[in-house]
Amino acid sequence: MRVLGIVSPKGGVGKTTLALNLAYALATRGWRTALLDVDPQGGVGLSLVGRAREAPGFAGWRAGIPLESCLVPTRNTRLTLLPVGAIPWGNVVTWSSSLADGVELWRLIEALQGRQDVLLIDTPSGLLGPTLGVIRSATDLLLPVQAEPLSLRAIPQLLEVLATQQDSRPSARLLGVVLTMLRFREETPLSVAQEAWELLPERLLLEAFVPRDPSLVVASAKGVPVGLLGRRPPPVTTVFDRIAQELEPRLGLAEESDDEAIPLVD
Repeated sequence: MRVLGIVSPKGGVGKTTLALNLAYALATRGWRTALLDVDPQGGVGLSLVGRAREAPGFAGWRAGIPLESCLVPTRNTRLTLLPVGAIPWGNVVTWSSSLADGVELWRLIEALQGRQDVLLIDTPSGLLGPTLGVIRSATDLLLPVQAEPLSLRAIPQLLEVLATQQDSRPSARLLGVVLTMLRFREETPLSVAQEAWELLPERLLLEAFVPRDPSLVVASAKGVPVGLLGRRPPPVTTVFDRIAQELEPRLGLAEESDDEAIPLVD
């Protein structure tokens, strides 16, 4: 099972939107996928309606509730959710700090081994607490970078943290960087995207990007992945399918395609 953490030192870059819709895309493509939320603010649960908001979740499992009672099945039988659950605000700091060593996350990963192909983890902003625990226990990391100048600084911060972790134990590898909230009609986001394309290695920066699209806001308000907005999902749905397609070979789920073109006419 591959464990993919969605991490960023900066908040507001679209981590939860990316995590939820990427998990749905991977499950739709046939992979057994679980989405775990370790953000005390409960971004995944707040982005959905129904059982996900009331489930005991990860916090309940840590408190001794059986895992099966904490997992939330979905209409897509290949997608399972584990929201963060209820954490009293007075305990948030202690609860978050207790995850920094990655031990509890390792224990959960062991419990899910053999049941899932991919475990996606949505994290809070910053590189401490739960996020540091994910860096220490995940196999791979995906870094969303908002198309605005300040967000590019997140990349060296994450690389520095990864370098320090290698001294104590093997940590996750940075699988890729994905641009988010990109608008080609605005000069500043476009210039940031251009800078990212010039600075980052081709193998690191994903070709697919997440645009700033109103359909994503509507989907969040209705509590569904964007692919479930209606019988005819909006075009932005294909973005997450393309991201999933790019990540599959990097995660070892599928080989790089080397298919030759098929002639239209014999």
